[in-house]
Amino acid sequence: MAIITLTTDFGVKDYFVSSIKGAILKELSDVTIVDISHHVSPYDISEAAYIIRNSYHEFPTGTIHIIGVNSLSTPDQRPICARINGHYFICSDNGILSLICQNHQPEEIFEITINPESLDSLFPEKTTFVPVACHIARGGLPTLVGQKRKKIKILNELKPNYRDEKIITGYVIYIDRFGNVITNITRNYFEEIANGRDYKIVLRQKDYSMTDVNEIFDHYHKIVQDFSKETQAMARTLCLFNSAGFLEVTLYKSNPEITGAANQLMGLKKGDTITIEFEN
Repeated sequence: MAIITLTTDFGVKDYFVSSIKGAILKELSDVTIVDISHHVSPYDISEAAYIIRNSYHEFPTGTIHIIGVNSLSTPDQRPICARINGHYFICSDNGILSLICQNHQPEEIFEITINPESLDSLFPEKTTFVPVACHIARGGLPTLVGQKRKKIKILNELKPNYRDEKIITGYVIYIDRFGNVITNITRNYFEEIANGRDYKIVLRQKDYSMTDVNEIFDHYHKIVQDFSKETQAMARTLCLFNSAGFLEVTLYKSNPEITGAANQLMGLKKGDTITIEFEN
């Protein structure tokens, strides 16, 4: 049975998501539709890329991924279908695939030209992406959806910077629903540079004071020394590498609506810097 995933910035209040699903089911009643996320910030392709690149590879090879973020067609941003790492991605050529599949070269890329009257649609996710997804799901050849291309649009994300042989400067790339702050510093990058040295992670607070964290935990609960007194650890600041391998700043079991979340209390937002200083 074919699998089609959906990632959009539509939310779930309006009719858009249900309309896409209905259009798919009208063509393929036995397809499996999986929602990856519909709460991507509007037009934020870097946020969508973070979500998709940490989830798409969990699906079986051959899964079809519809991405409805910043999808309207323009002369320099046309709809494409690309096969990368054994998966099909149907989206606008707005650079998002270069962020999702950084370590994989596209195996095939096609600029979608079927249904030419739909290419300037105000709802390309339904009028353009769905027919292509269903065609692929039925076993149709991607060569029939449009003209083959050699390249996708490339976007360059900010990379962590290492300077003076003692300072890593990373950037906030994502804030999750708990208010946890995710940076672009990966475990592998950190361990390679740290090489066993002591360090401190310098975090800004909302009042612009600074907090230093001297330990990266390997689990959220490791900050609790005595579980009979767990409440004493509530809302304490901790850092760890999350399940996707990125350095995360969080507050232990903090309810954002009561005590505030890490991003709120530290005044951190996407694009802000996080600094790790090493002892020589």
